[in-house]
Amino acid sequence: MAIGRYQLDLNRRFATSYEIGRYLSDEVFRGVSNRFALLTAQGMWSWLSLAYMDSLVGRTSGKPLARAHYVDTIRLGYRLIVRTAWDLVSLHGEAAKVALGSTRSPWGEMAEQMTSRQEIYANRSFWPIANYLYSTTDGSVKIGATAQRNRNARRDPKSKAGLGGVRRLPFTFKQFDRTYNLRTMDTNSITALLPLEYEKWRTKPPS
Repeated sequence: MAIGRYQLDLNRRFATSYEIGRYLSDEVFRGVSNRFALLTAQGMWSWLSLAYMDSLVGRTSGKPLARAHYVDTIRLGYRLIVRTAWDLVSLHGEAAKVALGSTRSPWGEMAEQMTSRQEIYANRSFWPIANYLYSTTDGSVKIGATAQRNRNARRDPKSKAGLGGVRRLPFTFKQFDRTYNLRTMDTNSITALLPLEYEKWRTKPPS
């Protein structure tokens, strides 16, 4: 399937995967209407991974991540950083920063949690809420936002471990969907519906 010709600046370097996605969305593939054609251009995305490898390796260790982050892999396609970064920025704009804005790693736990779930990957209502709740003013993820509520915490009514985190937000959205049409509501209206467990995440700390 033909996808056209595009111009790249191969000298560009990116501090975050969000910056890569913004560059590809706003400057390289700007105005492209056939999203599916780009998504399925496996060879192109592998080539782009190679071209921008310096920006895609582990930023603390300088070592490459797993193979699935650079080439398309069956059942793990969402981990292909350059493609997912472009797609998320195209779909969600600045709200994609919550998953892709880390300066420590090109693919952190927040990216894994938010892209591996099909029910929220393209949900345009979910991403602005997650970005508001879990990102700081400098683009990093708040401490504890990806924590899992384990069995011991669930047994202890006083434990708040994992409450209000990104692992629980999809289930809250699923409950709301039974009563509200979230896709027609703005971010403030949805945020106002969130239960008390999300209260501590509402205020962004200073960077």
